[in-house]
Amino acid sequence: MASMTAQDFMNQVQQGSVILLDVNPPHAYSKAHPAGSYNFPFHRRQWGQEVKRALNGQNPPIGIFAENSVIAQSAKDSLEEAGITVPFVFDQGVKGWEQAGLPVARVHDLTVDELLQNLDNYIVVDVRESYELRSGIIPGAISIPMGQLQARMSELDKAKPHAIVCASGSRSASVAAWLSQQGFNVANVVGGMSLWIGARHPVQRT
Repeated sequence: MASMTAQDFMNQVQQGSVILLDVNPPHAYSKAHPAGSYNFPFHRRQWGQEVKRALNGQNPPIGIFAENSVIAQSAKDSLEEAGITVPFVFDQGVKGWEQAGLPVARVHDLTVDELLQNLDNYIVVDVRESYELRSGIIPGAISIPMGQLQARMSELDKAKPHAIVCASGSRSASVAAWLSQQGFNVANVVGGMSLWIGARHPVQRT
């Protein structure tokens, strides 16, 4: 597959024949990313091999989205060393993506104080593992561990806003970004339960 324009590649993404990887850190991805992209943050230690393992035997062409050319080229090299075809690289970040007229998905951040003040307006989804709930959960929160989310997505209501919380805000950022791609109105709770408990906000014991 020859190199292609951003619009051509996104047409392929919509058809499901290629994958677009946003290689930026999770906190950047959660704030804004190309609609339909997946987050797989780049690092220099066998990153391409990790992507290949995550594909679980599949080998679709992969495009790269990054904020700068150095990271983009390094990610491309790593994927190609792992035997993955890379027909598309975009290294101008979210600003360049928007200037190209392409859709961007966003997730807004929510502080623990803001969540407390507006708790009745959100469905709170706690994506921590069951053993992590010993410290308590936000009153009224739904517990859906991150790994179970896709299978249990029918339990969520797209008509209502959701606040996603984990221990520190890292996992919730990825989950919120993914749910945004599925058409949900979501917010990421910054600092997670660590800040919620630290602020002495109410918790419900499990």
